[in-house]
Amino acid sequence: MDLKALGSLTSLGGIGGLGNAKAANPTTGFGELVQQAIGNTMQAQKNAESNTLALAQGQDIPMQDVIQSVGKAEMTLQTMVAVRDRAVEAYLEIQRMPI
Repeated sequence: MDLKALGSLTSLGGIGGLGNAKAANPTTGFGELVQQAIGNTMQAQKNAESNTLALAQGQDIPMQDVIQSVGKAEMTLQTMVAVRDRAVEAYLEIQRMPI
């Protein structure tokens, strides 16, 4: 498997802002990438919450912006849950390997 080919995939970005993590830096560890992705997810959730709250308070905010921010927050959360599930699945698979 050619790992250099995988490096070019980082230029494609990612679903829900996960591509914003510094994946192009080869010294960035997996833990740092996960922390950055979690940070992006939390920020998307906060943006959606603040936009929804502003709309509920009667501020002049376009409905489209609120819907987009809520959609982005939902997508990033679903992506993080999928990544978590795959990481747990991989860990359990490694545990089942005979020594």
